[in-house]
Amino acid sequence: MAKKKTVEVVLYSQFSEELAAFVGEHLETSADIHISGALDGLDDDQLRTMAADPIAKGVPVELSDGNWLYIDHDQIDQRANSIIKGMLNEGADTVMMCCTLPWHSLESLPGVICPSRVLEANAIALLPKGGCIGVIQPDALTKDEEIKHWTALDVPVARATISPHENSLDELAAATRDLVSQGADLIVLDCLAFTREHWQCVRNATQKPVLLPMSIMSKVLDEAYGPF
Repeated sequence: MAKKKTVEVVLYSQFSEELAAFVGEHLETSADIHISGALDGLDDDQLRTMAADPIAKGVPVELSDGNWLYIDHDQIDQRANSIIKGMLNEGADTVMMCCTLPWHSLESLPGVICPSRVLEANAIALLPKGGCIGVIQPDALTKDEEIKHWTALDVPVARATISPHENSLDELAAATRDLVSQGADLIVLDCLAFTREHWQCVRNATQKPVLLPMSIMSKVLDEAYGPF
């Protein structure tokens, strides 16, 4: 009997039991998954040398003392590239970068899945001709950088910022109704921290197609990279 395949899931931050539990609960794949972090092995002082300037070009990472620091996205991309190439050289079949930001150095690597490309393709495929994509972004400090890969698709884009952790479902519903009033024909919840509860809230509020990244990636793993 063939050995069951394992999907390597790489967080943009450091591994934590809390993040691993969240991914294990919401990434509903039949594959075995092994979770690690692109910043594993670095102490707080090393992380501080990677601070983003400006903050808009970073992603939030929790330090060991409980404070948060925005780490430069490009430096994480380079580190993840080295780590993932090592995984592939050691025989990994499938690696998923666990973040919806673009990871340009990873996109051409064999067996590596970047959610941003999958989301973009699904959004364009489902968007009516001349339609508008409504993007829900998770972080007000980084939203102007993070929207760029959506506007680069050369279709109308409306956006709002709602944190999956800090804002209520009522605030999410109001924000997505506002996107519809701006002409959005499809809503993208642009962060893997959004859950099916958020998806249901937006569907109820807008009656529009809604893309939930974690759910889509679960199906992509099973349908495109399985059987596991």
